[in-house]
Amino acid sequence: MQTWGLVFLGIIALGSVVQAAFLVGLAMQGRRVARRLDELQERVDREIRPSLDNLQRVTRNLADVSDLAVLQVRRFDGLLADTVEKVEETTNLMRKVILRPLGPLIDIAAFLKGVRRGLEVYQQLRGFDRHERAAAARRYDADDEHLFI
Repeated sequence: MQTWGLVFLGIIALGSVVQAAFLVGLAMQGRRVARRLDELQERVDREIRPSLDNLQRVTRNLADVSDLAVLQVRRFDGLLADTVEKVEETTNLMRKVILRPLGPLIDIAAFLKGVRRGLEVYQQLRGFDRHERAAAARRYDADDEHLFI
């Protein structure tokens, strides 16, 4: 039984040596990975970090420009609303001051224009009436001409 104990003890020792070798290999690979990660970090800091800083600066500038644009649009909107209001007030004032006193004059001018147009139509119809009478008289004379002997 002693030999069996010695065999098992040898197997345990061999397993421990294999395990130790595996752990040493794992540590070496871990160290290599850590070194590569450090190189990658340095490269990122060296190459990409300035671009990220520029991107942050551009983003801040765009935010400032956007805020200024919103402020200017609000100012312009207020100015435009104020201008429209003043134009409406001026239009209403013009109606009150100018058109109301001129209202009777406008009515008189419209009445006179209607009368003038009526006279023009009357004269045109009267002219048509004269032409029709002259044409009827010519026809009457032409119809009676055969009776004259």
